[in-house]
Parts: sequence; C-alpha cells; structure tokens
Amino acid sequence: MSDVALAKSCKRNGIPVPQRGYWAKLKAGKTSPRFPLPPRGLGAVETIRIGSSNWNEREDEEQALMMEDVPPPPDFPEPFSGLITRITTLVGHIAQSRNLKSPHHAVAKLLSEDAERHERWKQSPYPLTSDQPLFVSPYEQRRLKLVDAIFKAMARAGMTPAVPREKNPGEFTIRIGDSTVRFTLGKPGEQRSNWAIATEARRPASEPMRLKIDWEREEPKELVSEWSDCPDAPLESMLQEIVVNLIAVGEMRMRAVERHWYEYRAERKDKLIKAEQERREEVARREREHQRRLANARIEKLHQEAMSLRLADDIRRYVAAVNERNASSSNPVSPAEIDDWSCWALAQAERIDPVGTGAFLLPLPEEMEENGEPRPNVCTPPSDPVKLPPAWRPNRWYTR
Repeated sequence: MSDVALAKSCKRNGIPVPQRGYWAKLKAGKTSPRFPLPPRGLGAVETIRIGSSNWNEREDEEQALMMEDVPPPPDFPEPFSGLITRITTLVGHIAQSRNLKSPHHAVAKLLSEDAERHERWKQSPYPLTSDQPLFVSPYEQRRLKLVDAIFKAMARAGMTPAVPREKNPGEFTIRIGDSTVRFTLGKPGEQRSNWAIATEARRPASEPMRLKIDWEREEPKELVSEWSDCPDAPLESMLQEIVVNLIAVGEMRMRAVERHWYEYRAERKDKLIKAEQERREEVARREREHQRRLANARIEKLHQEAMSLRLADDIRRYVAAVNERNASSSNPVSPAEIDDWSCWALAQAERIDPVGTGAFLLPLPEEMEENGEPRPNVCTPPSDPVKLPPAWRPNRWYTR
C-alpha cells in the first residue's frame, strides 16, 4: 500500500503520524516532537487490521497463525459504572428540539425528501400511495424532534448518525467508533414495512412511543436498552440517559467483538495445531504401512526369484536328461531336432533365471519414481497397493 493510504488509515483510527519535515529534520540530526498514542476512543477497535484477505491467502494466514503467539486476551479494566460516568461527562446536558427549523443534516434530508414527496402528491391527478408524505402528523413531527435531539447530541460527542431507511422512518443507525448501533423509535408493537404507509395526517402526538436498542448478543445486566413514555416522564425527559446508553452499547459491543475475535483466534490456532499434528501422525502411519507392505513385497519377490532359479536349474537338468536318454534310445530323435528343442528349452531357462538376467538386483516398482530413478526414503503419502510381479508357475504342484 502507498504511504498516503497508510496515513489515511492512521488518521481514520486516531494514530499520530510524523509531521511535515520530520524525516528531513531527523536526517539533519535535529529532533522533532513525537506524539504519544492517544487513548482508544469509545466504540473503537482494540486491534486495527488494514485490508482484507483473499481465499487464496487463507492457507498462508493459517500457517502464520500457527507460528505466531496469540496476544493475551483483551483487558478492559474500566467497569460499566465508570464507563457510564465517562460518557455522561462527555455528553453533558441535552436540550430538547422545540422545532425543526435548523435540524441535524440527517433529519434535514428526511424533511427535504418528504417535501418533494408532498409536492408530487399535491400535483398528481392520480396520487400514488408511495408519494404520500410521511412526516406531516403531530406524531411524526414529535418523532423527528426526538431523533433530531439524539443526533445532535451524538454529533457533539464525535459519533456519526445515519439517515434512516427511506420508507421506514422508525429505524435509525448511529456509528459509534467502529461499532454500529441501531434503534427503533415508535409505537410499541408497531410494524412498519418499507412499502406500506402506517401513518395518518391527524395522528396525535400524545400516542405513546418506545425507543429500543437492538442488541444482537447477550445483553449486559447493567445496560438499559428500552425506554417508553410514562404519564409523568415522557421520552423527552430521558434524552441524556438514552444517548449515554446508546454510546455505551457501541462500546460494549466493540468489547464483545474483541473478546470474540481473541477466542476465535485462540481456538482456531489450537484446532490448526491439532489438525497438523494429526496430519503428521497420519502421514507417519501411512509411511510405516507403506514400508511394511514394501518389506513383504521384497520377501515375496525373493521367494519368486528363488522358485524361478530352481525352475531354471530343473529345466537345464531336464534338457541334459533328454539328450542323455535320446542318445541311448533305440529310436532316437534326429540330432537336428534334438538340438533345436534343446536350444529353445535352454533359452527359456535363461529367460527366467534371475541371476543370469540380473533381475534379483532390480528394485520393486514401488521403489521407483516416474522418471525411473529410485525413490528417496522420505515420508510420503501411501501409494497404491503393492503390485507383485507375476510368478511363473506352470504347474499347480510346483509351488512353495
């Protein structure tokens, strides 16, 4: 990656970088200030990872994971009560939004889109349901005021509120550091889809609302994630508590992700090491089995060569006996015929004689490489079952 990309990543994560002229001063022997690493921000990750891995790099990453030492588990010594106190000091007082004359830019975008939708609704001779304005009722106006107050407080604390879905103004998203927190604001039990309009122009603001934070994991006991209107305490009076707990959810979610990432890496490393050990044991077992089959094949080859040598000697003695008896026979075979037969029979004996042909020195096919070179004595995966050379046994009685 380029130095510019690295600098952008450092800036995005709050890591100080050398100032302009730092390397020139260092080369000239001058000192330049070095800024310490600031504390980790709320909701920010503990370990920064740059870039993403491809599938073809997965094996290299797993090999590196087996070799490296997994860092100690993430430690967050700050208790939840101390976290709430720190966030409360950061947030401070939150004022209610009396009107929407100068709203947060996310809320302003919603109002702008709703104004365009309202204009199309008025000018169309056949108005569509999709062009019906969403934020004209007192109920919707109150909802936007609550969201506007929350978004402004979040922006002052350094968080990034996001525009809700176009057709579902009851769901909202806030980026807290590297964590994403979602919450819903509306009538308890109200179901609002992206294509249906569940609002009325005269819907009163007195209808109760509920704000609920989505928590995907097991919710901490100390965390408050749901608020509802009460006769003596509307949601407007709970804005500070809501904002504080929204930020706390982002921080707690990041801590849970960091712990999960550590547990995953530690567990994955143990599994990889165990799998590698099992693989090596399996390769060693297969090699031992291969050597055992190879030793049996060598013994079988020795037996076959001994039988072939004995048979070759028997053929030679048989040829000598035939010649001797033919010479003393009363009706002998002609010398030409007996010589032709003797040459043929002795040639067969020479063909199967392992000593004369040097077959007893030849290695087994399993001991040879594809290029004809002897196979080195290394730990290799098992080969096919040993294929023994065929034994020459012309008669069933002539066996071991």
